[in-house]
Amino acid sequence: MDSKLSFLLDQSNDFFVVLDRDGNVIHTNKTVREVFGYTEAEINGRNANFFSHPADISRREELLANIAVKREISGYESRIKAKNGRYYNVSWRFTLNEQDNLLYATGINLTDKLNVDGPDSITENIEHIIQSFSEGFFIIDNNWKIKAFNPAFQAITGLTAKQLTNLNFKELNSLGISDKLMAVFENAFNRNNFNEIQYFNEHFNRWLRVNVYPYKNETTIFIRDITNIKRQQLILALEKNVLELNASPDYSLPQKVDVLLKGIEQIFPDMTCSVLELDEALERLYHLSAPSLDPGYIESINGSQIGPGVGSCGTAIYHRTQVIVSDIENDPLWNDYKDIIRPYGLKACWSTPIISSRGSAVLAAFAVYYKTQRKPVNEELRMIERTTNILRVLIENKRNQDFVADQTRRLQEIASISSHELRRPVATILGLVNLFDKNNADNPLNKEIVSHLEITAQELDDVIHTIVEKTIYLKSEQ
Repeated sequence: MDSKLSFLLDQSNDFFVVLDRDGNVIHTNKTVREVFGYTEAEINGRNANFFSHPADISRREELLANIAVKREISGYESRIKAKNGRYYNVSWRFTLNEQDNLLYATGINLTDKLNVDGPDSITENIEHIIQSFSEGFFIIDNNWKIKAFNPAFQAITGLTAKQLTNLNFKELNSLGISDKLMAVFENAFNRNNFNEIQYFNEHFNRWLRVNVYPYKNETTIFIRDITNIKRQQLILALEKNVLELNASPDYSLPQKVDVLLKGIEQIFPDMTCSVLELDEALERLYHLSAPSLDPGYIESINGSQIGPGVGSCGTAIYHRTQVIVSDIENDPLWNDYKDIIRPYGLKACWSTPIISSRGSAVLAAFAVYYKTQRKPVNEELRMIERTTNILRVLIENKRNQDFVADQTRRLQEIASISSHELRRPVATILGLVNLFDKNNADNPLNKEIVSHLEITAQELDDVIHTIVEKTIYLKSEQ
């Protein structure tokens, strides 16, 4: 950037940010750093999503995709998180410079403004408090018209201030309002009762908590994004359930893993999960569980060999490290498999090897597919790590059970040999010894007895050798 232009922008009271095409911050002016409280080192290199409210991330990804077509986008409003945790509402103008392939963004701080139809109805102090809320706030009258709202609510809806003002609440599709949720609002209106409800907003794939406070002919509503908290609760409940199933002999390993993967897919609706297990030769992969993958795709990749360029899973196991493929169509790891996966609409695949607790062997791979090109966020990486640990427990528990069962069988075989096969030659030897004519060594019968003793001794030696072999096997497997 020209040094003179950089100097002028640094003196501006407006926000100025330079980003690469992936949304990573390259440069900010002094106003950005002073208002949000970050140092230059804390900002540069970070992806813009790090500073965004979770509800804005999907819209930001759409922006990055659309900017390549439109070249310039203005009036884009989003919430930016300051270092102290406070959210600021900012109106941005983005311009794509094709020469350096960078995005130049200028922003205006809207946080000082609360959109109210009739601002005199709210005092300045109350307005300041409400506009700084990280949760959405709005007021509807007895005709269901939106009369006031704060920047956080606007960010949740994804609409402009003009679109929201006096909009009929029942027409606000982006909130994903179900009949059950609408009944809560109607009950609040009709009975003048406070209400609270939690629900999953399918429009944004987010969990929301709604608190409704009716007063006279208006209703005040607070909406908080509780997705992270809710997901943690659901993950903990899922893990508890799976670990309880793990202690039950009524469920097979594939059934237990199915329950785990289905639960994850319910918590993260965009995910499609699978687990591929190594065969005994440690060379080929076979699906242990893939509850939502197309059977045709499962069949086509079952038996794939591991290697440095065998999709996400084969490569992850070969290198014993996590492999993130955000764009299957253009990633060389999928050159031999993109024609196979293309008909199923899967665009990204992240694979994590499941390594034994002793760190000596790779047991399987946990794969996550998406129907869009994308990289994981921190929350998803944490979920993958937790799931991998649970899968390690399930797989190792099954292998330990199989090992104990095999050892028990071998011990039973040794016991059987000791009680039957070993007793028979010993009894024969004892019987022959009793027949031996000790008083007449030249008795022809003695020679025949000695011959039988040699045969029986060899038989006894074979039995002892078998027992020793089985005992050595037991020790080698411990």
